[in-house]
Parts: sequence; C-alpha cells; structure tokens
Amino acid sequence: MKKKVVLVGASTGGPSQIKELMCCINSISCTIIIIQHMKEDVLPFFIKDIQDTLNIDVKATPLELDFTSSSIIICSHTSKIEKNGFVYSIKTDRENEYYTPDINKFFTSFSNYSSDFDVDVVILTGIGADGVDGAKKLKLNGATIYAQDEKTSPVYGMPKAAYESGIVDKVMSIDEMKRYFKAL
Repeated sequence: MKKKVVLVGASTGGPSQIKELMCCINSISCTIIIIQHMKEDVLPFFIKDIQDTLNIDVKATPLELDFTSSSIIICSHTSKIEKNGFVYSIKTDRENEYYTPDINKFFTSFSNYSSDFDVDVVILTGIGADGVDGAKKLKLNGATIYAQDEKTSPVYGMPKAAYESGIVDKVMSIDEMKRYFKAL
C-alpha cells in the first residue's frame, strides 16, 4: 500500500483557512505538505502558530524525509523535492520562481515521484492560478485533485482556475474539507 501524501496550495486568505483545516486533525496517518504564498520573513510565525495550535510537530523546509512517519510540513520558501535512494529531500529552489513559495514549482517537482505515493492535491483560496499547471502533471500520474468552492473561498482565483482547467475531481466547501482532513 502506498503512503498517502496530501499537497496543499494556498494564497490570499489561506493562512486562516489552513489553520481552520489543521485544527480538525487529532492525529494523522499521512504526510501533509503545505505551500502557502507568504513573505519568507513571516512564514516562521505562521509555522509556529500552526504548531502551537496543533500540538503536533510541524516541520519547515528544507529537510530530508523518508515518508515512513506521518508529519505536517510547511514550505518556508520556494522548494523542490529530490530523491536519493529511499530518502527524499525538499530543497530550496529560487530559480525562476514566480511566487514565494511557488506552488507550481513544488507540485511539478513532486510529480516526478508521485507514482511512489497515493497523492491528493488540495487547492485553496488565492489570487491567480498558481498550482494548476503542477496539479495537471500530478493528475496525469494519478493524483486526486480537490478545489475549494467559490462560496467559502475568500478569493476564488486559484480554485476557479483549477476547476476551469478540468482537472478537479471534487469541489468542496471548507466544512467538507474539514471532514476530509479529520479523516486523514
């Protein structure tokens, strides 16, 4: 059985939505990787807030992991994933970044290894279309794509772009997403 990995991309309006979703988690049996557009100097405060809220270890990139234990990881800057043997490294990659962190860049790099995992992609609120191109590549490798609905998105840009691209398997309200995260 493949290890479950949930990739979450968010932008404008995302911090409060992510916190709301993470508060639903009592324990997890998967790895959740969060890519939230945010200035690099503010991200440590966001990471600490999530960690204090959850009382679960929240890790920040860069880091190495083997995906054998469950964890929540927040990309503290634009990152890419690489594999060496059984160890995956999430490394800083600022080359050609458009956003900080760049969701497309991380999703695209993860698509190179997505066949190793059972991958879900969650696209939350945000301006623009970051994450959609990377999610398309993940979808081609078997990922399930979820997008936040218009009614509960503070900014219906990224989820709308994902939906309009035809890659979304299910549109969910924030309450439906809470139930999804609680079941992880």
